[in-house]
Amino acid sequence: MTHYLIAGAAGYIGSRLAARLLAAGHRVRGLVYSAEDPVVERLAARGMAVWIGDLTRPETIDGITDEIDVVFNLTNRMPIDNPALLRALYIDGNQHLIAMSVRSRTVRTYLWASSIAAYGDHGESWVDEDSPVAPSYPLGSIFATAEQTVLQAVRAYRFPAIILRMATVYGPDRDPLEAIASGQLTIYGNGRNFVPHIHVDDAVEVLLRAAEVGQIGAIYNVGDDEPLRLIDLVSEVRRRLGMLPPRTFDPNVGLRAGIDRSVIGALTASVRLSNARMRHDLGIELHYPGLRYWIEERLPLELAVGV
Repeated sequence: MTHYLIAGAAGYIGSRLAARLLAAGHRVRGLVYSAEDPVVERLAARGMAVWIGDLTRPETIDGITDEIDVVFNLTNRMPIDNPALLRALYIDGNQHLIAMSVRSRTVRTYLWASSIAAYGDHGESWVDEDSPVAPSYPLGSIFATAEQTVLQAVRAYRFPAIILRMATVYGPDRDPLEAIASGQLTIYGNGRNFVPHIHVDDAVEVLLRAAEVGQIGAIYNVGDDEPLRLIDLVSEVRRRLGMLPPRTFDPNVGLRAGIDRSVIGALTASVRLSNARMRHDLGIELHYPGLRYWIEERLPLELAVGV
């Protein structure tokens, strides 16, 4: 029986990962900010050991990796948060958790969920793990720096880390179709940028497989097989809902309206993500090979309005 630590166990991915591991009979320790979160309460009732702490405050995580075999660092913040808070979580937080993992002498694998934001804008080109990291907005720069922090530990101490560059994760309670239907998703620029996605169930499967068979020191793109252009995604959903074609806006309009640069950057950057290494090394078969499968499941053509 493996003993897992999930930093960010109350989160969208972390809570589902914890549930999967507990159901399989594994021991799970979950790092969370509060024990009063209903998600945390449900996981605790199923056997998760709850640890209240904050990666940015090392005194609150002293001993957290004792007797732990595998660490999943899935902590995250909203991109609109103060950049200092983001740097503290992703850069300092990784440093603190790595230090604890080294000290414990039991951690055999450390997996950190980074982001495709580190790539920046690659236009029409396919983007694999060897493509240049050229962040084009502040959040991407923070992720790129944090990745170097993790890789430095791999090089200097042979630390057993794996980096997962995550595409946009979607699924129940985080449905892009609802954002489109409600008008919350705005297209800045011409919308022809590729925006890769991964269903949460597939993301959890990738995390589990990476912990089992992932190559130490490797970076894996975590996305589906069919990255879509943003304009195509929004247009198809609106068409099936009987809505008018989407409007597009100059990114400067959003910036002048006070929208965070990282939000505009993420909505306009093009990352045509290749998942070939993930599929090859981890042997992953996706339940949702593309967002089109989710669209068809949620808005089948025969039930769509005006189609």
